[in-house]
Amino acid sequence: RAALVPPRRVADALCQGSLGATGSSHCRSPPSDPLLRPYFPSRHGPRHHHRHVRDCQPVKYGNITYEAWPSDNRTGGPVATTRTFVSYIPPEGKDRKAVYGHFTFVRNPLRTVSVLEPGGAGGCQAYRRAPVEETAKLGKCLVAQNGGYFDMGTGECLGNVVSDGKLVRNSGGLQNAQFGIRKDGTMVFGYLSEEDVLDQTNPFVQLVSGVVWLLRDGEVYISQSQMAECDEIQTTGTFDKFINVISARTAVGHDNQGQLVLVHVDGQTESRGVNLWEMAEFLKQQGIINAINLDGGGSATLVLNGTLASYPSEHCPFDSMWRCPRSISTVVCIHEPTCEPADCSGHGDCVQGECHCTGDFWRGPACDILDCGPSNCSLHGVCTDAGCLCDAGWIGSNCSEECPMGWYGPNCQKPCACEHTCPCNRETGSCNTTYELAIQDQLNKEMFLTWIFLLSDRKTWISTTSVLALLLVISAMGNIGLFLKARSERHHESGDYLYHPLREMNGEV
Repeated sequence: RAALVPPRRVADALCQGSLGATGSSHCRSPPSDPLLRPYFPSRHGPRHHHRHVRDCQPVKYGNITYEAWPSDNRTGGPVATTRTFVSYIPPEGKDRKAVYGHFTFVRNPLRTVSVLEPGGAGGCQAYRRAPVEETAKLGKCLVAQNGGYFDMGTGECLGNVVSDGKLVRNSGGLQNAQFGIRKDGTMVFGYLSEEDVLDQTNPFVQLVSGVVWLLRDGEVYISQSQMAECDEIQTTGTFDKFINVISARTAVGHDNQGQLVLVHVDGQTESRGVNLWEMAEFLKQQGIINAINLDGGGSATLVLNGTLASYPSEHCPFDSMWRCPRSISTVVCIHEPTCEPADCSGHGDCVQGECHCTGDFWRGPACDILDCGPSNCSLHGVCTDAGCLCDAGWIGSNCSEECPMGWYGPNCQKPCACEHTCPCNRETGSCNTTYELAIQDQLNKEMFLTWIFLLSDRKTWISTTSVLALLLVISAMGNIGLFLKARSERHHESGDYLYHPLREMNGEV
């Protein structure tokens, strides 16, 4: 009952609108692409449990039923590169045929790949179907390709679905090939138990179910997939035909660099395209390591930058000359790198998958950690987005300085009002002496240390004082000597000018 293999009773429901129409249109034109069924209409997937898959796989794989590969985590450069091919398959021989399609190589899939529900969030719960173009537009996808299988009658999503970390659908351990990305970026391909799907140690952030594991560790794995996925209760004819018929096909895999690879091959069931054996060999030749088959046939759709890039296999209901894309279920979307969380906790901008924090104090990959420096506000304040908010009695960029003596309170803006200019409590401004014992004790300690210093250096102090006293005495004596000398000289000089009567000088008259 998958999209590639819808039941006949709902064939008239496969109507398509005109180009650009949504999945809401209703018409009665039968599909132009013959329908394939990997399973009978009564049930999708095998009835056996995961243990059957584990016990029946080749011994060399041990008990591990899936392959895990670290994803590419490079930033910068294009998110994805899509290449168009026209190739002959098989490469040689009279049976070779020209096949055309696209390869899309995706960097950093943890940040650039999402499994989207049809028509947006809640699409699986609502049993909604929508063209890939519509879902791609809602998800802002650079590249979008159809994903998992669905019930063509009801629109129910089939298999497991995890979309951007949300478990949308749990298949209950259905053993079909799975592709997923875990929280640490590990890509997973293969068969998963229900415990694997629900594991929260390293949970899946994206998960979608296909049918048939094409390549395992670089080798074609289709025969083993038939044993694992074919229901032993039914005949194998339906599953064999699903594998061997040529049709449009899509797949998801990875290369040895950890790049995710989306593959789309145009075709029409029983007319053109490839079978799954040819698909697997072709992917192996291109260096793909692990790959699973996704929905194909009339569901195979590729959208590049919002524009249909594939050739649909179904005729449009309004004119059989034209081909229109089918409304399908889940979509594998390639988008610009996202951040976790997408809004960077409201404190930064998401740039190519990395949060660039705004402000001076927000830190961390999610910009959700306030960091005011290694001192952490010296344990005397609270770190805020504006910096340290100091407790009362403390100031400074790191709240490491106490209020100056005579000031207290927030930002030390209040003067103390204590008598005799005594200091107050730096936090409350209290003048209670009993409350100030710590401060008094500190002052006493400082005075005691000063006194100890003076006593320990007493000899030096006495010597210095004696020298200064001696210099003072010498200076005084020198000054006295200079004074007496000056006085004597003045007395001597004044004797040259004594009065002498003229008679003594000229004789008596």
